[in-house]
Amino acid sequence: MNDRPKRPVATSQEWLRYAKEDFGVAERELSSEEPAYHTICFLCQSAAEKFLKGYLIAQGWMLEKTHDLVELLEFCVDYDVDLGAMVAEGAVLNEYIVAGRYPGDLTFEDIGEAQAEEALRAAQLIQARVTALMETK
Repeated sequence: MNDRPKRPVATSQEWLRYAKEDFGVAERELSSEEPAYHTICFLCQSAAEKFLKGYLIAQGWMLEKTHDLVELLEFCVDYDVDLGAMVAEGAVLNEYIVAGRYPGDLTFEDIGEAQAEEALRAAQLIQARVTALMETK
């Protein structure tokens, strides 16, 4: 077991690498024979959160412990109005911070293909904007 102290990662590139991995798994899972829709939604929320934190850290933002994408997008307004305006996407993905991760959160059947596709589209929009912004840096 690793005895190193846990610390939040303060490098934007590491956050973006993890975000891309979460997003890639969500995309692949959606095209699988029997997609786990609740997992896709959770991974989309997780990817978007990491994309936003990576972007904010690159702007000099001090990492805050939050999973709320709407809150993170509010921080983004100070740096990019277009990214900060993605509140609708953040709200869609916020539904999956906890929902679907644990039995009893939602009826398993309440999260289906339509919700997974909506979550993937929302995460794609956030990913595309963050990627474009980070390429110009």
